[in-house]
Amino acid sequence: MKYGNGLEDRGRREFLIGSAAALAAAGTGVLTPAGIAHAQESNDALYAAARKEGKLVWRCGHLDQPAMRAVADAFMKTYPGIDVDALWQSGEVVYTRVQQNLKAGVNEIDVFGTSNAGHWPGLKKQGVLVPFHTSGADKLGKTFRTIDPDGMFHAAGVEVVIINYRSDKVSAPPKRWTEMLDPAWDNKLTFGNPAFSGDAACWTVSMLDKYGQSFFTDLAKRNPKIGRSILGTGTDINSGERLVGHGVDANTFLLKRNGNPIDVKFPEDDAILAVGYTGILKDCPHPNAAKLFIEFNDSIEYSKAMASACRFPIRSDVPSFSGLKLDELKTYQPTIERLTKGTAEAVAAWRSAMGV
Repeated sequence: MKYGNGLEDRGRREFLIGSAAALAAAGTGVLTPAGIAHAQESNDALYAAARKEGKLVWRCGHLDQPAMRAVADAFMKTYPGIDVDALWQSGEVVYTRVQQNLKAGVNEIDVFGTSNAGHWPGLKKQGVLVPFHTSGADKLGKTFRTIDPDGMFHAAGVEVVIINYRSDKVSAPPKRWTEMLDPAWDNKLTFGNPAFSGDAACWTVSMLDKYGQSFFTDLAKRNPKIGRSILGTGTDINSGERLVGHGVDANTFLLKRNGNPIDVKFPEDDAILAVGYTGILKDCPHPNAAKLFIEFNDSIEYSKAMASACRFPIRSDVPSFSGLKLDELKTYQPTIERLTKGTAEAVAAWRSAMGV
């Protein structure tokens, strides 16, 4: 098994994660022997059962490649003997794949995640999720706590949708989403497609809530490039093909950390919070490994792995990569109910305006 070569904004983007590589590849090593021993001791019985299964199949649309690598490596280092088979696809593609498997009676996935909160209430009503309550739930930050009282799905991270821009060519990036409507940005903007990306869907619902259909109509006049995943905007900006777009904070910070001329602007009219959720599928092939992974999701080790990949930790007792605190940012977060009922409407409004 192997890691993929990165995320590309062409076709069906995916990568495989397999045997453990140094966590330092994603930032800094974050696991201590004491932390590993504590995690193993507190989950002895579950770990023993999971180790007999020997494998976890994880499909995820709410993390990027470095974060998935960091999490997979941290899990395998904490719980040796359980191999992680992980595949990244955009959130909407992951969800579609899960639904296709359910319809066909295929049980190949243990744990999956998407960044569109609207997916989860329907899955819960379908009766295809396994309830599981973790021991670390009370240590989560307020944004991630008690997402589903029945334990059917859990917060697993957050994509902060921000304005990203080419820092060596743009001295005054837009300060607000509405400033992207200025003709000065003609042929310079790049966006993900909400029909394919959960983060883009969350942003699209938010823009519709805040500014109405006219925002998309006016934005289309700027002739933006429309890709698939929101992560592709970083590629467009980094290459110089486009100069400004919406993006995910972690992806942009990673590109910047690696020496690329790209930076983040937290908009004055709210960064958009797209919380990623994860759950266990009923009748999955490795049920104990799945439960152990969800337990790991709420652990200190998981949040440290997230921070090493420039992501906000979900635990309140783990500092962020930058010292920024999520609850101190100016943000907007659509409710799960709003995303459940409103995503299709927002996607239709986007497609109508953009002609895609």
